[in-house]
Formats: sequence, C-alpha cells, structure tokens
Amino acid sequence: MIYELKMPLPPTLNEIINTARCGWKPSNNLKKQWTNKIAKFVKECEFMFNDKIWIEFNWYLRNFGRDFDNVSASSKFIMDGIVNAKAIRNDNLMVIQSPVIHYYHRCTGADIVILRISQSPDFLLDNFLLSNDFSASIVKLAISGE
Repeated sequence: MIYELKMPLPPTLNEIINTARCGWKPSNNLKKQWTNKIAKFVKECEFMFNDKIWIEFNWYLRNFGRDFDNVSASSKFIMDGIVNAKAIRNDNLMVIQSPVIHYYHRCTGADIVILRISQSPDFLLDNFLLSNDFSASIVKLAISGE
C-alpha cells in the first residue's frame, strides 16, 4: 500500500540556520514545534510500517529560486515527526531504503510537500516516468528489453 501525506512546507535550511543564529532555544523550539505538528498529523493518518520503507518527496514551490538542498533539508522535520508518531521505528538507513526521491514542482498556492511512502519500491517508477516525459512506446521498449 502507498500512503500519500500532504502537508505545509516545514522550514527550509536557510530558515533553520537563521533561527539557530538567535540561540539554541529558538532553534530547539522550531524543531519541537514542527516535529510535533507533523507527528500529530501522521498519528491521525493511522498507518505503521514495521520494516523497510521507500519514500518519495514531492516539493511544490512558488519560488524556484531556492536551492534544492535548502528545500530538501526540511525533510528532517518530516522524518523525525514520522518516527515520533511511531509510524516507522527509525529514520536511519536500515529502515529508509535507497533511492530517496525528491521531485520539485511549481505551484501557485502555498508551498507544500507531498510525501509518498510504501513498503515496496515499485511505486517510485510512477513519477519518474511522468517527470521525464517518457512516451509509452519508449517505456514499453525499455521494459521489454528490445
């Protein structure tokens, strides 16, 4: 089963760094606030994985002038919230399997992230094909090995 979680974009790396410059307390409060917010949301979704998982992040952003690594750093809050909610036992590399996919999309509304998570990597191919605009005939050739 594939679970799809849609949530507001947590603070990006630049926002995290700027908060940390104000001292450890504001930084700690930001981390707790977002981890707890995401954990509460994940608990309401009522899912749990006991073993390895594959994940895909879809970042929907108004501003494409941001660095991709600054945006993807907000995955820290998301993954810690998922662990805090006990939906996964850990967010280390024994549980989170490679590849961890990140897609970036333009949007006109609020910045959001959609996380797709599953016990099987099969779903990862869905958006890969769409994002690279492969035609059906090329995909069929690639799959058949001709």
